Amino acid sequence: MNGVSLSNKVIHWNPKDFAVSQNFNKVIRENEKVSNDYYWKSNKAEGVDCFGRALDLTTLINKPDGYLQGRLSDVGDADYYQFNIAEYRILGTVSDKHNLDITVTLDHIPEGCDYDLVLYDGDGNQVGIGRDNGNGGKSVTVPNWNLENREYTVKVLAKDGSPVNAEEYYHLSFQTQKAAGDNVLRQQAKEMQEYAGALRRKLHDGQDAAEEKQALQQIREKYGAYYTQQMDELHKTQAAEYLPEGEVFDESRKAELLSKMAAGEELTEQEKGLANIFASAQEIDSATASAKLQADIGEEIFRQMGQSGISPIPSFEVSIGIDGKAEVKGIEDAAVKEKVEDILNGFSGELMDTYISINAGMQGMNKQEQYILKAAMGVEAFLQKATGGKVALSDITVENGRIKGLDAPLDKLLNDPGQNQTYLDYRADILAIKNYERMNGNGLLGGFSARYAVDGETIRTVSV
Repeated sequence: MNGVSLSNKVIHWNPKDFAVSQNFNKVIRENEKVSNDYYWKSNKAEGVDCFGRALDLTTLINKPDGYLQGRLSDVGDADYYQFNIAEYRILGTVSDKHNLDITVTLDHIPEGCDYDLVLYDGDGNQVGIGRDNGNGGKSVTVPNWNLENREYTVKVLAKDGSPVNAEEYYHLSFQTQKAAGDNVLRQQAKEMQEYAGALRRKLHDGQDAAEEKQALQQIREKYGAYYTQQMDELHKTQAAEYLPEGEVFDESRKAELLSKMAAGEELTEQEKGLANIFASAQEIDSATASAKLQADIGEEIFRQMGQSGISPIPSFEVSIGIDGKAEVKGIEDAAVKEKVEDILNGFSGELMDTYISINAGMQGMNKQEQYILKAAMGVEAFLQKATGGKVALSDITVENGRIKGLDAPLDKLLNDPGQNQTYLDYRADILAIKNYERMNGNGLLGGFSARYAVDGETIRTVSV
């Protein structure tokens, strides 16, 4: 449904408060103002701790009694949460402190409901599906296959056929325990340390370290191949629940299932299970978004057009910018064009999310670009509401850490937000966006738009 915000107030640093600070933010709660319905929109940073460090689901890993509270809004909802285990995937894995098995648990599932838990790696590959843990919840353990894979995302969704309770929270938490002393992480760490130490010494002394660099790269490739092999074996094991013995699931069959999903066709229990195993998070989101575009968003848009006296539905193209404003081309009648744009403006957020989720190229953006784009969409929507459309993101500048171009009292709220988490978040996003533009130009935001073509009562995305 949505992202995460802090449920406890910030504790400012004071030496005698140190013991209290160790228990800071054991509970974080879903923020219903921020959507995380798609993999690319999974929340990564939510506020700061008492030291000013960014918080996210990662902060719960070392808190045995900490948890996240979240809610599913309807049976079609899915909540994505990102976390990073870099602290446990370093060369120090040779020590017991960092050689840990990390398990994610979904519990406090509302009575009468059955929720699923799926684990994806940083590339969106499925690497674990939650299993009943004997305590009424689902658990999945992060695979110890490679030191290089550090970013993961968990998805919470209603099991097929299960109702949801939008009023009650589920909990997500972590459990850690000492991992096997001879696991792959430790083996890789030992191999890499042999060359990493020599690399540092040679670089320090100004010597050629090409041999060490090549050796380290070969080790990474070796364990990268092992990761892929283990993931393939996991998928085969999971698929055995759905496939007759000896039957192989190939790419063409996956494409067929995704095509059915995108068309809004009902999948059998077997087909859904296989799609969840072999399809990436991005592929599932793209198919889901395509179906939603036709069955939900498109139908409602055309219904509102009919109510406004627009009949028959004309053919046209529409582009929606970061500011959320729809611009229609292909309708000559100015009055009809204005009506259509007014209707589409009410769906701009959903159409933007859907466009990015369907467009594989957009999902290929790097993490920073995804964050900047997501943040810009949120800030533009906030400014539109807060200023009545008088101020857009392009009107704002940053000078010496202060946001310029705003009228009071918004100027004070964003430049001196105190402990108001909402304005702290918007301020942080604006500063990050403007810093990105300063370093990289305005190409990402200035040239981006979601484009659709409408023909009769069908709507489809248009690739740029």
